[in-house]
This record gives sequence, structure tokens and C-alpha cells, in this order.
Amino acid sequence: MKRNFDRDIALLVSIACGKVEADMYLKNGRIVNVHTGEILRGIGVAIGGNRIAYVGLNTNMIGPATRVIDCENCFVTPAYVDAHCHMDYLYNPCAFVKHVLSMGTTTVLSELTECGVLSKKGLDYLLGATENLPVKCYYSLPSTLPPFPEIEGIDFFDLTVMEQYRIHPRILSLGEITSWPRVTDLDHKIMEKIHFANSNGLLIEGHLTGCKNHEINAMIAAGITSCHESITAPEAKEKLELGLYVMLRHGSVRSDMKELSLLVTENPKINISRIILTLDWMSPEDMVAHGYMNYLIKSAIETGIDPVQAIQMTTINPATYLGLDRDVGSVAPGRRADILIVDNIENGMPVRVIAEGRLAAQYGKLCEEPALSEFNGRVLRLGNWPTKKYTDDDFEIFAPPGSSGVIEFPVIKVINKAVTKRMDIRVMVEGGRIHPELKDGITRLSIIRPDGSVATGLVYGFGDNIGGLATSLGVYNNKLIIIGGNKKDMADATNRMLGLGGGIVLVKDGRLISEIPLPIAGIQSGDDVDRMAGKMIRMKKELRALGCFLEDPFYTIHFLTMSGLPYLRILPNGILDVVKKQIVFPL
Repeated sequence: MKRNFDRDIALLVSIACGKVEADMYLKNGRIVNVHTGEILRGIGVAIGGNRIAYVGLNTNMIGPATRVIDCENCFVTPAYVDAHCHMDYLYNPCAFVKHVLSMGTTTVLSELTECGVLSKKGLDYLLGATENLPVKCYYSLPSTLPPFPEIEGIDFFDLTVMEQYRIHPRILSLGEITSWPRVTDLDHKIMEKIHFANSNGLLIEGHLTGCKNHEINAMIAAGITSCHESITAPEAKEKLELGLYVMLRHGSVRSDMKELSLLVTENPKINISRIILTLDWMSPEDMVAHGYMNYLIKSAIETGIDPVQAIQMTTINPATYLGLDRDVGSVAPGRRADILIVDNIENGMPVRVIAEGRLAAQYGKLCEEPALSEFNGRVLRLGNWPTKKYTDDDFEIFAPPGSSGVIEFPVIKVINKAVTKRMDIRVMVEGGRIHPELKDGITRLSIIRPDGSVATGLVYGFGDNIGGLATSLGVYNNKLIIIGGNKKDMADATNRMLGLGGGIVLVKDGRLISEIPLPIAGIQSGDDVDRMAGKMIRMKKELRALGCFLEDPFYTIHFLTMSGLPYLRILPNGILDVVKKQIVFPL
């Protein structure tokens, strides 16, 4: 972060020496020292401008104009640092920042999985919308967008785009490499990006799902610096032993704290300095119900992790990993005055949030609205947004040329939020069209291609009583997804979703049941988090009434076009077997 060092340092030095009065002084707090692992009593914290000037016994910097806050024996901790999130999915930047700030998070590093499809335009929007806010937002450059451009025919964030952000102060890493086999295969395109990151001092985020020991070694040798995809403690320990920063994930994507905490609780002598707690992503509903990084603190302590260790893994450890530990992550002189006052250390929820030396929130409510840049509220559009009106004929399933009679059709079987498997069924081909029996949990699954045409396959496990559910939340370039058992309802839902400029629309028997507008590039709402959560809860209730009992149907939809996750996905050109990297059924 840019600072006027001469002026700032002179002020801090003078306050520390008692020559100038502090702007703010925190007294009677129990200070959590993340450097030593101790809880210190009987000392105060003096703040000048937006920095901490002094931590100790002296009070001679308290003057008539100093704002003294009596912490009343509460815990004084660093504000939370989120080293891996996806703040561009569903939330607009302002809504995200306001919500996490009220819960005590003042620094985040976000992937660019969604806005990245807009390439430079998307990143510039996020950078502009989060400029000069009390939550400091850093970003990763997308490494594989989409994971296998040779299959999907495009790279939204190629090296020529990356070069434009070579020295940007808020670009810290190359984003998670979901298609890690491209690295072990020495694919020249991904190796060029890794070389770019290594040459410019960027971190390289790992996504090592399914990696064996020799493959983990290979990825680390290439320059990977972290991984957040472990689901067992031994898996996390193996990566830690090989030098990775290991992120223990517990959020809306997966909730694995109970298992992953064993890495710490069953290894009492383990060095935790390279262990980080991460949410990965939190849905609006979960953010309203549980909070944000404070939820990680609470969950970790409930599994037996020491409270101070939990705080270290959400403050100094992620700050050190990001290279920001001289700026954030601890209550120490010279650091940014991002400080939490917490009355109950076991739930992590601050009663007061101080951000850059100003009281920003109390009891979960902001003290003042952050000043917004001109970028907030902008309506972005995807370049290939369809303009046609869709009819039921658009959602037919067409057989490969020369097919006739009964053939085998690969159905995408939903296993959990993110994983699918292949399930073959026999279908009848007549006049070049496939006529499946939509029963026993099988329904149509369509995506709209960039040219406006539709590719339709089949999905199992989403619920077979849905008329039409259209959404613009498909991951990467396959943005527009429609699921349903009635082609007319699918067409109506699609047309309504397009008319909204993006969103989620549910139609049944020709009637609009529910809708959630996402007018910002089809992926972000204009609402705050609380209002967004209410809309999501209502639509999930409507879907359950129609037989969809998935834990998070929107997240499942989001990944149905994700070519970096096993096993079967739908792409514009057909059904993809991710492991084989083959289109197993052209559409």
C-alpha cells in the first residue's frame, strides 16, 4: 500500500515517544499477540492516523483530543485476513465489503473466476469498485479460464491480458490452477503463465484435487504456493510437509473443519505458521446465518483448536502468506490499525471493528457507509448476450448424424454440490431427435452457446418436477444454463432471465414462480447480502416443493459446466468426460 512514509513515520514515532497525542487509545483489553501466541494484559494500544503507533504500558500519548475506548477486559485481536475467496460470485463488491467488514474482515484476496470471463473489463471493474475502501481487496489473475481452452476454444485471460497487470499493487497471485494435469503434462500455455507469475513475484494458488504424491511434488516444483482442496488431515499434512501453505476449508463449498482440524489437534507439536483457515466461498444465506471469518474461529475452537491458534490462522498466517504481514495481521507498531474488540473469544464475533484507525462497526452494524467509487452500481454485460426469443423447439435433443433406433446416452448424474458421475440410459432416436423418457429423476439440461443456439443433454438427481429453471450462473464461458422437464417452461424461464439482464428464474406450468435478478454481468446482484439471502431462501423453498432436495441447487448448477471437476460436464459442443478430456457425446 502506498504511504507518505516521512509524514506517517514521524507521526507514529512521535506518538510512541509521548511527544504527540494519539488519535485513539484502547485500554483495559486482553491483547492477543499472534507473534508469540500469548494473551497480554495491562497494556494499551495507541493509534495515529490509520496506523498503530504503540503497544505497551505507557499512557503519556493520551491527550485531550485522544479518543479513549475502554475495552472492558475484552480481547483485542487483529482484524481477519481472508487469503482465498470468490467475492465476484453473486455479490456486488459494495455489498460484500459492507457485510464482511461488519463481521471483522478487513483484508481479502479474491479469485476472479466469474468476472474473469469479461477479461480486462471484469478485473478493472472489480479494482475500481473496491478502490480506497476500508476492506482492502486484492485479486488473483485467472490461471485457467476455462480450465481446458483447447477443448472449450477460448482463453478469456491469456498472457497478453496478464501482462497489463504485471506491477499492479493489488494483484498478488496467479489464481487456482483447477486443471493441474496441464502442468504435469507441461502444457506450454499454462507453463507460460506460471513463468510469468514466478518472474513477477506472484503467488500461485493450487487446486490439487486428486493429486498423488509425485504430482504434488511436481506442482510445488513448478511454483505452486498453497492448496485449499484437502479434505482429510493426512492429505493436508502431506502438502504441509512438502512446503505448501495449507488452507483448511470450512464454508459453503465444503465443511470439513471436523476432519481437517485433526492436523492440529492430533499433532500438538506441529508448526502452525503455514496453516490458514479459509471459507473458500460463503453463500448469502450462510453469511447471514453464520457471519464470515468469525465462523471459522468458532468452528475451529469447537473442534479443539486453541483459540489463539485459530486467531493466528485467520490473521498473521494469511497475512504472511500474502506478503502483507508488515501491513496487516497483528496488533503491533507500524501495522494498519485494523483491530477487533471481541467479548467472547470462542465465537470470534467482534463487538467493535476498527478499520484504518476509525470505528467502522459495532455489534454487527456499520457505523457509516463506505464511500463508493463510480464503478459501484455499473451494469456490465457479457459480449455474447443472446437477443432472440426462445421457443420449446430450441430445447430438443439432437442425435449425432447417422444415429437411429435405440442408442446409449450419457446422463450427468449429480453426486453432491460439485461432483458428478456418468449414468448411461437407452434412448430412442426418431428423425434425428432424441426422445428421452423424463422420469425417475431425469430431466433436460441445456446451455446456450455464444451464437445463441442451444445444446441440450440430460441430468439426473436435480428433481424431475421442475418446469423450467434458467440461470446465468454457469461457470466460465458457459454462462446460461436451463434445467427442466417442460420445454415450454424452459423457454419462458430463459426469455424472462434474459429480459432481466441475467439472474435465476423458475417457471412451472407457464407461471412465473420465483426470480432473482443478477443485472451485473449476469453474475452479481444489486442487493445487499441480507436481501439476497432472503431471495435465495425463498427460491430454494419453491424448488423443494417441486422435488429438488439438493443442499444448494444453485451451486450445483454453477458447476455443471465446470470442465475442471470430475466426472461428466456439459459444454457447448457436447458431454465432456473430464478425466478422459474427451467429448463422449456431441450435441
